[in-house]
Parts: sequence; structure tokens; C-alpha cells
Amino acid sequence: MLVIKAGVSLAACALMASALGTSVAVASSPIGPNQHFIGLINGKHKGAVIYTVCPGPATGDGPPAGGQTVAVQRVATGGGDTGAGGHSISARITPTTIVSMKAYAQPEPIPTSARVPCQGTGTIPFSSCALPQPCGAGAKVDNVPVTFIDIAA
Repeated sequence: MLVIKAGVSLAACALMASALGTSVAVASSPIGPNQHFIGLINGKHKGAVIYTVCPGPATGDGPPAGGQTVAVQRVATGGGDTGAGGHSISARITPTTIVSMKAYAQPEPIPTSARVPCQGTGTIPFSSCALPQPCGAGAKVDNVPVTFIDIAA
């Protein structure tokens, strides 16, 4: 397995992996101040899906299916920003379900105890603090659009 450190472009990683015939893994690194990031839901920033398990008519809220994750990836520009005091990033799954991350490329489970929409769309904010607003000077939230799909229907 080829491990790629932060700062190497994805295109360069793909080219190296192709040439070497290996799989690519992005090395985990700690979250620090004034870093740009994007939030990932089940490994995706765009087209993200959270699968739910809502028996009966898929109305209201229900639990997310097990085995799903949130993570953050460091990027050179765009997305969110950890701000001057950022050392962790939180994904706000619901107003009362928050998953905190202290390292990039380190997926954390979405708790199955959360109550999310059974179906439809929403937004999961990734922020340098657990509250909806960013913490610290220069901090910026990365809002990730998500589609909820009921697999029990």
C-alpha cells in the first residue's frame, strides 16, 4: 500500500499508484489552526447519502443505518476553515448529535442513536466548534448537502 502525505495532489497520487500498481491511502494528520477542510459523509463531499432505517411509512425521523461515517479532508483552499484556534472539527448530525474529529482522514461513526429524517435532503455543517457557528477568528463552516434514503421502505 502506498501512503500519501498531506500536500500531494490527488492527480499525482493517482498517477503514482497507477504506475506502481498499488492502492492509495491518505495519511492521517492532526487538525490545526488556520487550515482549510471539507467534510465527508460516507467518504463523499458531493452527492453524500445517509441511509436510514425507518420501518413502516417513511415519514418523520428515524435512525441512520449502522456502519456509516463522517470525516474531514484537508484542502489547499475553499471549504471550511478551522480559524485561529481550531484543533478539532465537529459534524452536527442533528441539533443534539455531534461527532468531533481531531485528525484528517480518520472516519468516525455516525451514531445509530441519532434521529435523522427518514428521507429527503438536508445539510450537515462541519465546523471548528460544536455549535452551528464557527469558533475563532477566520473560522468558516463547510456545509455538506446530504440526501437521506430509507433502506427499510
